[in-house]
Amino acid sequence: MRLFAMLFPGQGVQYINMLSSFLKKEKIFRNVFEEASEHISCNLLKLIKEGPLEKINHSKYTQPMILASSIAIYKFWRKCNGKNPSFMSGHSLGEYSALVCAKALKFTDALKIVSLRGKYMQKTIFNKSYLVKAIIGLNENIIKKICHKYTSNTVSIASINSDNQIIISGSKLDVYKASLDCKKYGAKFIFDVNLNIPVHSCVMKPVAKKIENILKDIKIKQPRIPVINNVDVKCENNSKSIKKALVKQIYKTVRWKEIIDFIQSKNIFTMLEVGPNNILTNLNKNNVNLISLNTSNKKCFFYAFKKIN
Repeated sequence: MRLFAMLFPGQGVQYINMLSSFLKKEKIFRNVFEEASEHISCNLLKLIKEGPLEKINHSKYTQPMILASSIAIYKFWRKCNGKNPSFMSGHSLGEYSALVCAKALKFTDALKIVSLRGKYMQKTIFNKSYLVKAIIGLNENIIKKICHKYTSNTVSIASINSDNQIIISGSKLDVYKASLDCKKYGAKFIFDVNLNIPVHSCVMKPVAKKIENILKDIKIKQPRIPVINNVDVKCENNSKSIKKALVKQIYKTVRWKEIIDFIQSKNIFTMLEVGPNNILTNLNKNNVNLISLNTSNKKCFFYAFKKIN
């Protein structure tokens, strides 16, 4: 047995026929997805299996789908008597998955929040053009200076994922111009991210206000397992502080690299990604100190299970 942290992914990990190796035989997965489907009035199992991809990528459906994926995998982990982690943390939307698994937030409440979160985010882009790009191999301070050129806050640093990867988002034209500047200053590679909304940017402030109002009626308890939040890289214990962090993370930078550094500072070097893909696992691949595992399919799940337990 070893100490480890559980990491929960956010939007962008979805794809047609994901979790197929689990959904064929494991009743836990069908039960979780049926509950989620009933709550948002959409057959998520059918959507995952048949698509279309355009609908899967619509935030109104994507966010409950990813939440349900992580919750189902965690429930299966516990059914197999998998040990609990020392820490949990979720990337953006994944923070809700972490709070549910840490028994701080009810699954049904999380579904309500994230389905509306996705719906409001999608509405923000109506008749407007936005872009999200990943910048590979350029210093964080240089990217900050480039973003600051746009004084109307049309380009934001959405997420600092690792030493090597930073995500920028905002107005389509300005993000494109900023990415050209990043290339000029030495970025090794730049690519579009699988998102059609300007995540973690100033554009999202009206959405944050709406989520703040929804959270007023939601009960959040102290997590049974410490959950490291996105905006402060802290493990909050009271409802007020947790809600505040959830509101702020909608428009503020996700400090993912600092979260991984924090976990390592606690002498924990094994990371388990609990979701339908391996994006967070890949972010750690250049860190020689880390053992990074994922649960994207049954083979990976049981390999990780043996390594940790």
